[in-house]
Amino acid sequence: MIDADSIDARNLLEAHKASDISAINGIVSLANILRKRGLLNAAEVSAVHESMSLPLGLPQYAENPHVQDIQANLDDLFALVVEPN
Repeated sequence: MIDADSIDARNLLEAHKASDISAINGIVSLANILRKRGLLNAAEVSAVHESMSLPLGLPQYAENPHVQDIQANLDDLFALVVEPN
């Protein structure tokens, strides 16, 4: 028998993950568009990156390997935005 509670919990977890990925991609995409239009400089992009990274570095999250993966992905995405054209 399939446990409906575990299915709901899995669906909720997957929905949160999809939402997080969507939000991260949207923010990085917006930063990239603004940067290319000259409306955001490298220091400002770095500030956005730092702001998004702060919660991931909190002691209760920092040792979590999944959080570390998110941080690495965030670092890679923002590195592309601040790269010279």
